[in-house]
Amino acid sequence: MNPTADDVIETGYRHPRDPVELWLARQWQEVIGFAVGVRENFFELGGNSLDAARVVNAVFEEFGVQLPLNALTEHPTVEGLATRLRGQNERLSDPLVAIQRGDGTRPPLFLVHPANGQVGAYAHLAQALGEEFTLFGLQATGLHSDAAPLDTVPAMARAYVDAVLAVRTEGPYFLGGCSTGAAVAHEMAVHLAGTGAEVRLVAVLDAGLLDGITEPGFDGPDHGDQEVLERWRARGLVPPDGTPGFVARARRVWRADHDAVRDWEPRPYRGPLDVFRGPSGAPSPVADWPAGAVRQVREHDDLAALRGMIG
Repeated sequence: MNPTADDVIETGYRHPRDPVELWLARQWQEVIGFAVGVRENFFELGGNSLDAARVVNAVFEEFGVQLPLNALTEHPTVEGLATRLRGQNERLSDPLVAIQRGDGTRPPLFLVHPANGQVGAYAHLAQALGEEFTLFGLQATGLHSDAAPLDTVPAMARAYVDAVLAVRTEGPYFLGGCSTGAAVAHEMAVHLAGTGAEVRLVAVLDAGLLDGITEPGFDGPDHGDQEVLERWRARGLVPPDGTPGFVARARRVWRADHDAVRDWEPRPYRGPLDVFRGPSGAPSPVADWPAGAVRQVREHDDLAALRGMIG
């Protein structure tokens, strides 16, 4: 039986928070056989010295970094081992991020980042869907590099469509996102449909389906980068070696995303929009979208419908 979103929260699962943690968590899942949180101990989960050697080898093949064989003994959590590789974040700053490999029997689901630009919270959703599902995240430009953030919804959609086409040249396409991500997924669907490609799903995800904690954002008082960093660290929203520089980039991305959605003028989309509601009872995420932006809105109360739509 697949877990629900609430089941995942109750286990104490903590999702990866940057590209290195996402990459390591995926390697551990492939070695151990199931999804892990960033603070779970590799060996207590059943990993052994041979499994650890496989992780060390994967790190060398991906990054060219030769870790000592006892690296996982010294750093037995994703969070801890990631501190040895944090400098690789910029290398992993391309928009497309593999979150869960799946078993290859279903088409992948592509989820666009929410307003904070990060895709780590979608790892929580991937675990709730089930390990057989393939899931990619599309993270914001400029979050883990010095590149300028994309500042319009159409610009994001064009860049993210290019990233999707690089790994999946033909449809059907399954797209979605939360908050900003929903708007960008809608625009991507319009773009793909205009080329004749089949878009089978545009999923609008309630924030309550993603995690049991509030994601980093800047909708409160305008605090300095160091103060924000300390608050985020205390809540586990950033790795322990996070820097004020990351907060500054995250602030820039957040503002660009909010401005992009504020100025967005949706083009009509002929397909349905599927809204997946969380337990919060909050208004529909598309309640304030222009009436002509979508032909049909279908609402769902749980993830069972999403599993069925993907296959």
